[in-house]
Amino acid sequence: MNKKIIASLATIAVVGAAAIGGTVAYFSDVETSTGNTFTAGTIDISVDNQNPWSEQFVLGDMKPGYTDEIVFNVQNTGSDPNPVNVYKNLDVTGEATGAVSEPECTEEGGTWASGACTGNTEKNDLSSAIVYDLKVDVYDSADVKVWWQTIYVDGDNKTIDDVYKGTSAYDKRVYLGMIPSGGRMTVTQSYHLAEATTNWAQGDVMTFNINLTAEQLRGTAILEDKTGAPDYKLELDNTFQGTLTYKVKNPTFDFSFTGNAPLASTGYTLLAVTDPWPQTGSTVLGTATSDGSGDITISGNIDTGDLKDKKVWLIKSADWNGTSMTAWNQTAYLLETGLIWYEDTGI
Repeated sequence: MNKKIIASLATIAVVGAAAIGGTVAYFSDVETSTGNTFTAGTIDISVDNQNPWSEQFVLGDMKPGYTDEIVFNVQNTGSDPNPVNVYKNLDVTGEATGAVSEPECTEEGGTWASGACTGNTEKNDLSSAIVYDLKVDVYDSADVKVWWQTIYVDGDNKTIDDVYKGTSAYDKRVYLGMIPSGGRMTVTQSYHLAEATTNWAQGDVMTFNINLTAEQLRGTAILEDKTGAPDYKLELDNTFQGTLTYKVKNPTFDFSFTGNAPLASTGYTLLAVTDPWPQTGSTVLGTATSDGSGDITISGNIDTGDLKDKKVWLIKSADWNGTSMTAWNQTAYLLETGLIWYEDTGI
């Protein structure tokens, strides 16, 4: 058949099909969902009911062995509060001589005459001599204490320089924990001028800013080994630590945990904890056995339902019978340094 005839027939067929398609009706139904919205959340805190925070603290007449405290409350009470992770930074803004005395002048190699010091070398380094304590208590929206933790005590002998070292404000900040929606956190710090501080510090002045940062939950939680009740102080001078990453809002709890457990070659269970003892109703996230160095990895995506304002523990599997704790061997565990919050969007 002639190629031109074939092309013409093909064109007629296409036109005919289009004509038929335009005249044939089908049964159908249309439903429309209207008024849908996508709303961004808010993060906002106040401190001691001030927003912005304008409080000032003066720790005066400090001498070796003296201790003074700064206590404040961080409220998570924005217009539409979400759970927030809170970080604290202490930024030393100045170290100055202040009042000058004869004993200070002499220790710094100077000459004291007629009430003035000459030829001395100022040290001006109080931040290296102030030992720092830090603890937090967390309350829910009903003002019930739900979590607490001690981060530093005097016995750690950590100075301001030790705690807030780093090259940037981000590096120098300390994680305090998570505040539930509508809750608050009491932050207690003590400043202790070390007993070994000698006359070089007489009259010196240190000025500093306290910066608090509240951030949305990013799906990262750190587990550490801790001392026992009642302080549950972080043990920061060893390698026993783990990192849990998870999707904060998702149809399933997608997570990955890696860490170094206190016990090698031991079966462990990762648990989202419901208090109180014996933790009946807690959710098992996964299990694994630590290797010969204590390293351990657990991951998964499981249907848990909501896990809001929960602790996460890495415990010995031998201490869990499938429904509750049967023993408490805390030196073998890793415990939360802040609460987690997961919303199950698949419900």
